[in-house]
Amino acid sequence: MAITGRDIEHLLYTDTPDPVLVVHQGSTQIVAAADLGGHTGAVVVCSRTEVLRKVGERDLSEQDLAAIAGALSATIQDPTQPPPPWPA
Repeated sequence: MAITGRDIEHLLYTDTPDPVLVVHQGSTQIVAAADLGGHTGAVVVCSRTEVLRKVGERDLSEQDLAAIAGALSATIQDPTQPPPPWPA
């Protein structure tokens, strides 16, 4: 399952309270952290808070969004490997 730049953009700009990006039943979804219990089997990818902690509160280019998505996709596909660096 590949994470896309659009997934990251949606995570950053959703109105969902305390949003978390998950992979559930073969697709990505944005869910409120408080609602994670209702998504049995979902794999938590990251939260908006985690992304903002890594990149800061700034406008991200399409390239930045794609780089973040690529780093997260690589981590999901092989969790034994250290995650690639995020854009600065």
